[in-house]
Amino acid sequence: MADGALVKLTIIPFKDAENVQVPIPSGPPFVCPFNPESLSISTTYKYKEDQEHGKDGSEAKFEGIEPRTFSFDIFLDGTGASGASLEVMPLIELFKTTVGFQGDIHRPNFFIVSWGTFFVRCVLVNYSINYKLFRPSGLPLRAVISTSWKEYKPITLGSLIDNLLSPDVTHLHTVKESEHLSLITYGVYKDPKYYLQVAEKNELNNLRKVNPGVVLQLYPLK
Repeated sequence: MADGALVKLTIIPFKDAENVQVPIPSGPPFVCPFNPESLSISTTYKYKEDQEHGKDGSEAKFEGIEPRTFSFDIFLDGTGASGASLEVMPLIELFKTTVGFQGDIHRPNFFIVSWGTFFVRCVLVNYSINYKLFRPSGLPLRAVISTSWKEYKPITLGSLIDNLLSPDVTHLHTVKESEHLSLITYGVYKDPKYYLQVAEKNELNNLRKVNPGVVLQLYPLK
């Protein structure tokens, strides 16, 4: 594709979660006639606050990253002012067909929304249509479809993303030169006192020195 070529935002439907990972659309895609003026993306971090009995404070333990949410408006113009000859109502019906409830799967579709470097698997949360201008017959000449979406992560993909270097999940650590067990446990758990439990779980015979290259399993705090 030539640099600077116009790429339009495209919504591609899939019937089930499995097909979201395989590029087999379940129906006609919706290609926006005009690209959105803005795209709002929200990322939320999830924490769990564990408060011990008799203590006022609590530690916010990181649990993971929530699926992203994003929103954008689709502008439809049938006045001809844009230079393109468009009919608003057929475009709205095509959009509804793409995103609507599917009787054979008893739910709306899953989607891939693609625009330039933005590529996300998602579900549609809601949409609203604002009609802006009308013909004398009452047919709309302009409309704006406001949409809100939520990212969908297939189970296998979500598991990989959530496998973070955190004390709340089991992960592997390869010992580096001059690393001590107490330093490793402090880096992960923010407290060196857990080195005895780490040594026991990994069946280490020497607590003072761990050879470089040894792979330790670091377990979640209970």
